[in-house]
Amino acid sequence: MIGIPNPPCPAPVIRSLIRMASAPPVQLRWDGWLRRRDESAAAETSGSNSKAGGGDRRLPLRMAYAIATGMVVVSCTLSAMSEARDVSWRLGTPHNLWEPAMWDATSGVVIIALLPLAHLAAALIRASAGRRVVLGLAGAVCLVFAYSALHVVGMGLLREFVYRLGGWSYSFPWAGQFLYEMRKDLLGFSGLVIIFWLAEHIVIVSGESVPDIIERPAPLREFWLRDGRISVLIDPAEIISVTSAGNYVEYRLTANRTHLVRATLQTQEDRLAPLGIVRVHRTRLVNLKRVVALEWRQSGDFEVRLDTGETVACSRRFKTAVAHLAA
Repeated sequence: MIGIPNPPCPAPVIRSLIRMASAPPVQLRWDGWLRRRDESAAAETSGSNSKAGGGDRRLPLRMAYAIATGMVVVSCTLSAMSEARDVSWRLGTPHNLWEPAMWDATSGVVIIALLPLAHLAAALIRASAGRRVVLGLAGAVCLVFAYSALHVVGMGLLREFVYRLGGWSYSFPWAGQFLYEMRKDLLGFSGLVIIFWLAEHIVIVSGESVPDIIERPAPLREFWLRDGRISVLIDPAEIISVTSAGNYVEYRLTANRTHLVRATLQTQEDRLAPLGIVRVHRTRLVNLKRVVALEWRQSGDFEVRLDTGETVACSRRFKTAVAHLAA
């Protein structure tokens, strides 16, 4: 029986967290800036052998896309097999596997093409902490409706195209499908958003045995920065703060010196944490050894005053970084 549309495959469900091998040691060589920007941040080890000490890093974004794509493919495959059996039983047309396979394939192809919308929704939710949570959720809801509309339109057009290639006359039931698919797309989109949200929170831990006591390597007095084509040797004690600047980070040093380095703030946070330079805001790291005053606000946010006289506004999300200062 030709031309009977079927609902798209059900949403993928996250079944397990993923464990992978450890990352390189925390202390980078001065030429470590040549790494790709999407390379995982270095992990802390015992200092003797990076493989023996173990480590952790975040799940790469491309891995999140691969997981989401794999779940869609598996779900659509199982759905097509189930639908083929149902079609044979209801319509008396045995061995009709190609139509259910085509229905789910067209749905799955569109879902995979729309994965960036789920990634964007996860980013909105992640960035909407505190008072902006309503705005972030509103953005995610708008993306749900956009995802559902594009999903229905995309698979409808693909099915009409495939049937016409085969020489059959077929018209997708547009009026009845949008409302029918909306609740399924809501669940499916939520599952995809969870995958991308977890990609920023899952810590990939090495499978190697980790010693009971991990010794931190002693902070080095020598510290290299690569500013453009010039590599500069500085004293870590001279670092005042590190601020995100798009695809770069700006190092502020004593004597009003600055260095603009092409890197992400996350990689610099991992590199500088053993030196007592920690994140106090989404866009800034400060050297705790230069903090001379700490003031808490009623909202839970706080301010630190540095020995340079500068006052830095800080977020309550990172209050644990300065908790020992107020103890």
